[in-house]
Amino acid sequence: MVMKGMRVGKYELGETLGEGNSAKVKLATDTVSGQSFAVKIIDKSRTSRLNVPFQIKREIRTLKILKHPNIVRLHELES
Repeated sequence: MVMKGMRVGKYELGETLGEGNSAKVKLATDTVSGQSFAVKIIDKSRTSRLNVPFQIKREIRTLKILKHPNIVRLHELES
């Protein structure tokens, strides 16, 4: 379970911004720079049951390529 105030790597998690079948998006603050980010946390146990790994890989591949001010940018990926 992911809770407000919890740290994941160098990010301190805040409120939940959105939630789907296999992931939550939380507001996070980089504890080094103070910059805010949206962090998508994927529940691996739910993805295998829902057969979504292909969709996640496609989303990651697409976000690595796209550079547009109105599209979320992928900054970091952690397994």
